[in-house]
Amino acid sequence: MSDSLLSLTLAATRPLAAQVGGHAGVQTTEDESLLLKPALPREIDFYQRLAAADDQDELSKLRKWAPKFLGVLKLEGQLKDSSAVGNESNGNVEVVPVHGKIAPEDQERLVLENVAYGFVKPCILDVKLGTVLYDEDAPPEKQARMIKSAQNSTSGETGVRLTGFQVYGNDSPKPILTPKSYGRSIKKEQLPDGIEMFFPVSSAPYPTPPNPIETSESGMSKSHPGLPPLLLHCVLTTLQADLEDLKATLTNIEMRMVGGSVLIVYEGDWERASTAFSTPSGTAATSEDEDDEVEVEIDENGQIVLESLPDEVVEEEEEHQAPLCSLSLIDFAHTRLIDGAGPDEGVLKGIQTMIDLVRQRKDKIAAMLPSDGLVVV
Repeated sequence: MSDSLLSLTLAATRPLAAQVGGHAGVQTTEDESLLLKPALPREIDFYQRLAAADDQDELSKLRKWAPKFLGVLKLEGQLKDSSAVGNESNGNVEVVPVHGKIAPEDQERLVLENVAYGFVKPCILDVKLGTVLYDEDAPPEKQARMIKSAQNSTSGETGVRLTGFQVYGNDSPKPILTPKSYGRSIKKEQLPDGIEMFFPVSSAPYPTPPNPIETSESGMSKSHPGLPPLLLHCVLTTLQADLEDLKATLTNIEMRMVGGSVLIVYEGDWERASTAFSTPSGTAATSEDEDDEVEVEIDENGQIVLESLPDEVVEEEEEHQAPLCSLSLIDFAHTRLIDGAGPDEGVLKGIQTMIDLVRQRKDKIAAMLPSDGLVVV
């Protein structure tokens, strides 16, 4: 960490545009590098324990797959006179208590890296993991409702549910969005169809889902999203290997994860994807640099301030280059670390389902590749 304290003010935040799953309310900084996520104490505690775990703790290996945790923002009050912000003639800005009831999740926000940052056309899939969809302290009526929900969706049998995704065509600035309702409506046998929709081949007609979310882009129905077979095969090969790595990591962690997801991102822009393909980087599993810390607070003008930044963040002035694809484990609001409980078998089942689905799609794409030795399957 840098020896000197820096005072860098972040620009105003705005709602996250590329949110395909999870609860609403996530904000992003204007440069989209950071996320501000409303969080309850349990999720904050999990991220803090994850960050503090030493190398001998199996939990520390999960840092590779979780978004980088930079700190917590806590709501202390509101500006008494918002017109005073930016008024150079008066530097005294008064902060007063917030009136009215504040939802618990709005009192504190996690500051996390945005794993989709740097992608030109991020194709994003949120996959809900696990066969158990309710927390152990949930009211009986909610438990019964969640048990029924698991039985009526793909979660109960496979450990996964597609909660929403977006894909890009190389010639379109707008993505095609598939809503959460699609994932809730399909059966186990239709999961390969959903995976094909998220990993389309650019030369193939796109299978339009029931009631897709329309975009404002004219002619979107004629757009053929997806990557060329060679690039798509590389994405799938990398993701399969990383899903297997993630499963091996979770096998050794004693926890129960309810409502957690794997988030898959890959580059939909052909030129950028080709550049990433030529660099030996694999997926963007979060780099482990555990001594880096970022302290966050609010300045006198009510703006977010980073009190300290790691040296490499300060020195990094060039454009952030995203990898070809990224795999992350997210959403720990209902995650418990329980000594002696063993791994979460429902989550492991879900990851194995994803391994199988990705492998099946990869094998299908491999049949489209030239048999001249350019690609090793």
